Amino acid sequence: MNFRPKKDKKTLVFAYAVSLIVALVFSITIIIIYEYYKKQKSQQLHSELNLVAEKIRKIMTNSNLAAFSIGLTVDPHHDTVLNFEYVAKEISEQHPYLYGVQILKKGKIQYVYPYDIHQSVIGFDILDNLTSKREAQHAIDKKGIYYAGPLDFKQGGKGIIGRLPIFHENEFWGFSAVLINMEDFLNFSGISDSKIENISFQFSKVNPNTSKLENFTPNKIKSNFFLDYTFEESGWIITAYYKQDFVVYLILLLVIFLALASSIGSGLFTYQLLKKPVELKSLLSDKTREIEENNEYLSSMVQAIPDLIFVYDKDARYLDFHAYQLSLLYYQPKEFIGKSTYELFDEEFAKNIHNAVKMALSSEKIMEYSYHLDINEERKYFESRYMAINSEKVLAVVREVTESKLSAEKLEKSEQKYRNLVSQASDAIFLSEGNGNLLELNQIGHEMTSISVDNDNIDTINLNDFIKLQDKPTQKLTDVIKEFGTTLEEAVLISRNGKYIPVEISCKITEERQIQGIIRDISPRKNFVKSIQKQNEKLKEIAWIQSHEVRAPLARLLGLLNFLENYHNISHIDKIKVIHSIRSSAEQLDIIIRDVVNRTQLAENAAHNREFN
Repeated sequence: MNFRPKKDKKTLVFAYAVSLIVALVFSITIIIIYEYYKKQKSQQLHSELNLVAEKIRKIMTNSNLAAFSIGLTVDPHHDTVLNFEYVAKEISEQHPYLYGVQILKKGKIQYVYPYDIHQSVIGFDILDNLTSKREAQHAIDKKGIYYAGPLDFKQGGKGIIGRLPIFHENEFWGFSAVLINMEDFLNFSGISDSKIENISFQFSKVNPNTSKLENFTPNKIKSNFFLDYTFEESGWIITAYYKQDFVVYLILLLVIFLALASSIGSGLFTYQLLKKPVELKSLLSDKTREIEENNEYLSSMVQAIPDLIFVYDKDARYLDFHAYQLSLLYYQPKEFIGKSTYELFDEEFAKNIHNAVKMALSSEKIMEYSYHLDINEERKYFESRYMAINSEKVLAVVREVTESKLSAEKLEKSEQKYRNLVSQASDAIFLSEGNGNLLELNQIGHEMTSISVDNDNIDTINLNDFIKLQDKPTQKLTDVIKEFGTTLEEAVLISRNGKYIPVEISCKITEERQIQGIIRDISPRKNFVKSIQKQNEKLKEIAWIQSHEVRAPLARLLGLLNFLENYHNISHIDKIKVIHSIRSSAEQLDIIIRDVVNRTQLAENAAHNREFN
């Protein structure tokens, strides 16, 4: 009586021990998974922060070029500004995020675009204003572009101002400035609209006048999981926050609860689960390395303008240049600066450049000219755009397009190759709009439908006009395709000359919501099925003969044999009559069997001939 309670107590202790061990294993597993989860989200946060930073770098690079182009309209030597309105309009159209552009002499605003928005600030002196003076003076001291703000615009609104100081003979002349509306800046940079749920951004800066950190994003974020990125050239601070989802904590509590009630099988499952983080960590490492490599590549791309820039005088003489890659220059800088194109190139090429320069000066429009040069025994293709800076100078932006031109030629050859393959297919291949109007039809398709290859109005011909479904005669083909996305049906093709062709049609809807399909002529298959049906009718007839005509003489034979076996005292004359009847029934049975054999042979020969025909 003392044995059973002791045994139950041991079982209970063992059950508690197993529960505690499993709970401990699950607890360690949960901690590891949670730490890994935090690391994964940190990597994701870092990737998104880098992406926003790269977008801002791109905006700053394009804005630098815009400020530089605006600055080229200033002629400090004559103290004039030429073609400002035209250049400003072109730049604003190319960069829609720009709120406006300005020319300031010393610190006073003299030119603005668009005028109707910014006219109220003309005459405002930024160097005489405590709010703007410090950052404007920083740009002068730096002798380079500096982005002030975010700050409140005098004409209303809030935004960023990039000011590029202009010097003449080492003396400060003024600024060319670009204005970016704060809302547009946040949208184009991706700060205000994160593509990943739970990740948000905050844009801030230390106010140079108050030395206090100011936030410029409307949302106030509270999270201890964040990363910062600071732009040294402007003092901007981009902070990426990750907001923990309440569901994560709920899942953790649920797993802990399940761990307390788990068995040894739960422990084994946990062990198998622990293998997954190792694989995921390896995959994360590979993806992280790819992201880092891509970030390095993108960073190298935005460090400079990927074009050649030349400044010409009205005689097509080279005055200045900027080269992203010196290897793209036909001559070294010291060999072409100050020289005319006629001194450097053949007369035809030089004349084309000179004509583009003259047209840009006279028409005040952007002139385009494409050409190629053999540099280091390699042919390179270029596209150039010429724009008048003033009445004496022209700015040319030249881009190398060798790769895209060669790729276009290669693509054209590839498209022609696949068009030839489609045209030589043994089945009809078509492409139509979603409503069934034909767009493309190969050669076999034209032959089957009797639609002329030279028909220019093929888009007016609809699939439903010449394809009728066999099993769904009341439904249109296009309705069936839209309902199921794909279809494989037998149908009847009605050609232009009234011929009915049994076909099998296979269709699907493409990503462009068009219908792509193959039409196969199944007339030989249909004819073969009909021949099999005729052969079956012959076989039925033979079977009927076997079951009726053969049975009659066979029954007589069996009856006569039974008579001979049961009646031994029959006369000699009666025996002769019986034997004669047996012979007569056997001969009749032989005739029927020969007829069956002949019929069978004829059916087999007919089937054999149909198979090979």
